[in-house]
Amino acid sequence: MNIGAKIIEIRKKRNMTQEDFAKIFHVTRQTVSNWENQKSYPDLQTLVQISDEFDVSLDTLLKEDMVMVKKIDNFKVYKKAFIGLTAGVLTVGILGCAYIGICKVQHNNMYKSVERAGFTKELNENFIEKYQGNYALTEDGVDYLVTPKTIGKYELDTNNFWLTARKGDMDITINIDENRKIFLALYPGEIEIDEKGNEIDTSKKLTDVQKTHMNNLLINRKEEILPIINRALELWDTINK
Repeated sequence: MNIGAKIIEIRKKRNMTQEDFAKIFHVTRQTVSNWENQKSYPDLQTLVQISDEFDVSLDTLLKEDMVMVKKIDNFKVYKKAFIGLTAGVLTVGILGCAYIGICKVQHNNMYKSVERAGFTKELNENFIEKYQGNYALTEDGVDYLVTPKTIGKYELDTNNFWLTARKGDMDITINIDENRKIFLALYPGEIEIDEKGNEIDTSKKLTDVQKTHMNNLLINRKEEILPIINRALELWDTINK
């Protein structure tokens, strides 16, 4: 027996017209007629209401009506898929918002450490021309520069800042990379040195000009260079802690 036949049976047992039945469930008489003639089916919410109203179990209503059972089974599948998809979208959205929030906090904290160390960055022509857009701190005639990160706003970055110390018209230039390695610029090229101003890789081939420049800085002007190296390392540790 199908749903339509069961509705007829329920209605006739209670001496109800289609109009009476329709009023209970806030539908038209034509809708009830379509149900009974299997031209359409009640939705799931209405089936539950019919079950409650006439104390007839859903199992009884649906028994042998394979079309309606199939529709309900399909509904369950679609509902499950919809719930899963919705949960997935919400999860991705929450994780995305959390990631963006973490990126913003991390990005801001990186530059706060630079500013707390005394570095500044001004958006005016003189500052940009002198410091090439870097964060700058000048002490005793030495410019200590921090190169801004090139990462996007919504990217995490765990790398350390580079720091450059320069004196005069780049007469002395010392770079400290993200791994705290110290390099002395020779223009062109550079060599790695230690905290005491000693060359680390003595096997590196240098031109005569580079050798002359290196010896002048690391031998003749060592007392001038060492305080710059020490202060540069101190600042590097401060901004990258």
